[in-house]
Amino acid sequence: MPLFPCRRVCIPLLLCACALAAFFLRERILPAGAEKAAPAVLRVGLEDHYPPMAFTDAQGKHTGFDRDMAEALCRQIDARCEFVIEPFDDLLQKMISGGLDVMIAGLAALPERRQYMEFTEPYYRSSTIYIGRPGLPVTKEGLRGKRLGAQTGSMQLDILKKEWSDVATVVEAPFADLFGMLAGGEVDVVLADALACYDFLKSRAGKDFGMVGDPLQINDVLSLARIGVRKGDRELTASLNKALMTMRVNGEYNHITRKYFPFNIY
Repeated sequence: MPLFPCRRVCIPLLLCACALAAFFLRERILPAGAEKAAPAVLRVGLEDHYPPMAFTDAQGKHTGFDRDMAEALCRQIDARCEFVIEPFDDLLQKMISGGLDVMIAGLAALPERRQYMEFTEPYYRSSTIYIGRPGLPVTKEGLRGKRLGAQTGSMQLDILKKEWSDVATVVEAPFADLFGMLAGGEVDVVLADALACYDFLKSRAGKDFGMVGDPLQINDVLSLARIGVRKGDRELTASLNKALMTMRVNGEYNHITRKYFPFNIY
C-alpha cells in the first residue's frame, strides 16, 4: 500500500484547482473583449522627413522619436504594425479616407481634424516658434514684403495665412524642403514646431539663424502633440492611452526621449 494513498488523486485535483483559479482571476482582470481592443495588424502612418521625430538615417533606415514610439506602442498593445511612410499632408488624406488606423506625427487636436479622427492623450509637449535671421522683428512692418514658410497641411501654415497674408507672401512646402529654403534665401522666416527646429538650429546650415519674436501663446491645441486614431475606434484609443501611461511609468518613454533630446519634452 502506498505511503501516501491520496497522492495520485490529490495532486491532479490540486493542479486542476490552480488552473481554474488562474482562469477566473484572469477573467476578472481582463474584461470581456479587452484583448480585441487592437486588431492583429495596424496601419501606422509616420512622416517621411521631420527630424528628429522622423527621418532616414545614414544607413537608409527610417528612424526617429516618432518611429521609436510607434514600435514601442505596438509592442505594448500586442499589435503587428505596418508602417506607412509619407509626407504629412498625404498622411492626413489617408486618415480622412480610412487608409490608416493610427497616425503618429505630433498632431494638434484641431476641431476640423476631430471630424475624421480620434485623439489620444498627449505624448509630448512643444511650442510653435518663428525661425529667421536674428534681429528680424515679427511685426506687421517687420514682415511686410517677406516670404514666410510653413509645412503643407500644418496648423502653422493656417496661422501664417490668417495672421500675415495681408502683408507677406505665405509659402507652403514639404517639411523636408523648408529649412533648405530658409538657408538658401527662398523664404525669410519659417514657422514650425520648436522640437522640429532643433536639428536645424544645431547644424552648420542653421548657425546663422535663430528664434525671432516670441513663441506663440501656449495652449492645449498648440502645445500638446497627440496620436491620431481612426474615427470611432474608442477601444484602440483607450489601448494606446494605457500603453502611453505604462511607458511613462516603466521608463521606456524617457529612454526613447533621451536618444533624441537632452531635455524633457513631456
